[in-house]
Amino acid sequence: MRVFRYLVLVMLFHPLPLAATTPQATQYYLAGSKLYYEKQYDQALQYFAYSLRLDNTQANAYQFVGSCYYAKNQPAMALRYYQYALRMNPSNAALQGVVARLSSSQQDPLAQGNQLYMAKDYNGALAAYQVVAAQQPQNAKAFQCIGNCQYALGNLAAALTAYKQALAINPSNQPLADFVTRLDAAQTAKLNGGNLPNDWFQPLWRSAILPGWGQGYNGQDTKGWILGTSYVVLWAATISTYEIGTQAENKYLSLGANLSQSAYNSPYDTWSDMAEINHIAYIALGVVWAYSLIDAIVNARPVRTLADMPSPLPANMSVALMDHGAQVRWKVADF
Repeated sequence: MRVFRYLVLVMLFHPLPLAATTPQATQYYLAGSKLYYEKQYDQALQYFAYSLRLDNTQANAYQFVGSCYYAKNQPAMALRYYQYALRMNPSNAALQGVVARLSSSQQDPLAQGNQLYMAKDYNGALAAYQVVAAQQPQNAKAFQCIGNCQYALGNLAAALTAYKQALAINPSNQPLADFVTRLDAAQTAKLNGGNLPNDWFQPLWRSAILPGWGQGYNGQDTKGWILGTSYVVLWAATISTYEIGTQAENKYLSLGANLSQSAYNSPYDTWSDMAEINHIAYIALGVVWAYSLIDAIVNARPVRTLADMPSPLPANMSVALMDHGAQVRWKVADF
């Protein structure tokens, strides 16, 4: 069934010129398509190569090869095969758009820098962004990108300088301004021999979810285990006493007349005792939770390095371009 499913998928999205393709070339093509959708790009390239050796007129196979190279973050190679596929099938409007975008990105240093940055080639991206900054000294985005690269490389002073240049050009970038304020204060404190700001938010939200977790984050493992265990035990006591007390209450209220006093006393006493224990356990539960939050803040450790501070970058966006089922991802940095 899996083979049949992939066969149908490929036939729908990448129609095969079956009349001009040998059966063996078709088999290799289908195998390569299956591997592509499974993200095994190197193996897929081998099968497409086998297929093209048998029949080099398959525009779809060349397009798949381009998609494999793009998925492997080799846009130049991807563009070469996309262009070849487009020459063979110039009516492919979707592929025309992909080729146009890739062609422009190969000529645009900012787009090249974005691709290198997302590939974590920060030195290469930095060089591309510096070209843009030299050519366009009023391009705030270029200076922010330079700062991002310097920040990723650990050159925090250089990152701060670039960020401030970006803000001088575009002072309305409030998220960047907030980050620069934090980074500047931390850098100044470090240069003056002072302490870096306390990292209180991380232990706080952990303790809010599970008391003791924040203490563990702060390096207080023993206290964390004690608080965490106490919290779990108190929760169990609160729930169990409530259930037992409810059962005793229902039993007491369901008793009929003409029974001995002891028959009434037993469920009533259980109900009363469980209610009292339940209240104590519930109050203790709240005390442990509140103490864990306060203790997590009070004993928050300083930011260990400036690099531990949150990055000013929002998550990168991925704009998916669909071309008859062969998905090409055009990634752009989101600023």
